[in-house]
Amino acid sequence: MTEPPPPPLTSDPTNVLLIRRLLALSWAYRARCLLVLVLQVVLLVLGLAGLGFIGIGIDFINQELGQGSQSPRWPFGVAPPNAWTHTQVIFAIGGAVLAMAMIRNVVNYFNAIAVARLIQEIIIALRSQVYDKLQRLSFRFFDANASGSLINRVTGDVQSVRMFVDGVLMQSVIMLLSLAIYLAYMISLHPSLALACLLPVPLLYLATSTFSRWVRPAYAANREHYDKMVLTLSESVQGVQVTKAFAREAEERAKFADVNRTVLTQQRSIFWRVSMFSPVVETINLAIIVILIAFGGRLVSENEISIGDFVVFLALLQQFCGQVSSIAGIANNIQQSLIGARRVFEVLDAPIEVQTPPDPLRPETIRGAIRFEDVSFHYRAGEPVLNGVDFQAEPGQCIAILGTTGSGKSTLMSLIPRFYDPIGGRVLIDGIDIKRLPVDFLRRQIGLVFQESFLFSSTIAANIAFGHPEATREQIERAARIAAAHGFISEQPKGYDTILGESGVNLSGGQRQRLAIARAVLLEPRVLLLDDPTTAIDPETEHEILEAMDNAIAGRTTFVIAHRLSTLRRADIVLVLEDGRIVERGTHDELMRAGGHYLAVARAQLVDEESRKILGAGPAT
Repeated sequence: MTEPPPPPLTSDPTNVLLIRRLLALSWAYRARCLLVLVLQVVLLVLGLAGLGFIGIGIDFINQELGQGSQSPRWPFGVAPPNAWTHTQVIFAIGGAVLAMAMIRNVVNYFNAIAVARLIQEIIIALRSQVYDKLQRLSFRFFDANASGSLINRVTGDVQSVRMFVDGVLMQSVIMLLSLAIYLAYMISLHPSLALACLLPVPLLYLATSTFSRWVRPAYAANREHYDKMVLTLSESVQGVQVTKAFAREAEERAKFADVNRTVLTQQRSIFWRVSMFSPVVETINLAIIVILIAFGGRLVSENEISIGDFVVFLALLQQFCGQVSSIAGIANNIQQSLIGARRVFEVLDAPIEVQTPPDPLRPETIRGAIRFEDVSFHYRAGEPVLNGVDFQAEPGQCIAILGTTGSGKSTLMSLIPRFYDPIGGRVLIDGIDIKRLPVDFLRRQIGLVFQESFLFSSTIAANIAFGHPEATREQIERAARIAAAHGFISEQPKGYDTILGESGVNLSGGQRQRLAIARAVLLEPRVLLLDDPTTAIDPETEHEILEAMDNAIAGRTTFVIAHRLSTLRRADIVLVLEDGRIVERGTHDELMRAGGHYLAVARAQLVDEESRKILGAGPAT
């Protein structure tokens, strides 16, 4: 398309709305989330049980050495039988600690599997949703958004959304459960000591909320820089021939290094902020440990708490502070999740402008009569691309469209298969407004050959049968013969089963165009659209493509954008566009006699030998 694209489709939902949608997404995986939570609780209980037995063992040994006045806190008040020796009790306690650790390892194994499956399901499902939506969006969306950005949304941003489930929601619930259990345990050991040690905790909330507001803009900027890097990489790969032809490798390396360095600089900025936040959290944690040593040490010296309970309390407090410190990681994850979610939901929420109506018409046959009734179109308001276009194409006619760059030729063609819908007026096929037809039905009646036809990295047969995968080999070969492609296909190493390189790189331009024509005619479409198929083609290749065109257009309503007389003279009607309006129309001969824009184009092509013969000029001198 040469016309200017519309502005990017963007949205700016609030964080509250984003979190609600992310919670709704998480609810869809509630069964697996619940399994992970249950396993986490089991791990937590087993860890505390092992820690409790360690405390019991310390107090028991201390008591046996005569250095402690407090008896061990046996679980549920159940002490070992009096007949057991000291060694048996110590071995029993050690065996209990070992058993808790072994069971915990087994549970941790299943927990890792459950978390991995949860992550995989979310990523696969969400990527599929985004990809499915991209397939249904109109061309307007792709005109407005760079390919690098869209690729990044399907890959990196989906990962960020997934992070909300396992890195924010799950971690937050686990953190709160752990904090509640640790707190209850510490209070059961000594309420005053627990209260004293937790006094600095509110400072953590203040630091976390401040950090969250501080780091959010940096994450948003980072995603934009990353989009630009992906786009630069994508363009450099696609344009490698141009780069090498002009010996611009060094400049392209420098260009990529620059955008890559920008991403690195932005990430360093984020890392610097995170690094500033982590010491603040550690300082608060250190203050808590100092309070424990000062206050707890006095309690031990006064026999208000046993050494075993003090050791258990210290371990609990370290675990508690560790969970509180994870707030930094959760805050970091939620910022990445919100940025990613905003970009993913922008795709999922993008309006599908071209849709099948609720009560579509599906005629049994299509003859191919095309009517434009006072059609107008624009990409941006106030900048018309087509204005008052009105013409009729009868079934089987060939309509050529001629015009300068930006005159609206490609846009006019794009309205026929409903890649876009008119802003004003109607496009009809066999007297039916195409908006009344199912989109898939309409497009299967239309064969389209682009100016630069894209081929997939698959077999030649699969490329021809792309729109009709169930086609037989006989149907594929028939389409290839119509497109004058059967000859060169048969010369390939494996014929129709030859694997093409990326974008058909191992074929010539003319061969790619003929495969595209074969792909277009395989479905026996009643309407054929050819977007300047002979542009930038040498005379010999042009002859091959024109032969394929002559075969393909027979019996079909055909629209062809063309600039060469060798193509234009084949048309029943030529429409000359200028600034989105039809300024001339008629047959080749009529327009030549009219002496207008068409004649000027003809005279500009005197270098074309076939055109010389058409115009009656002598051979080139």
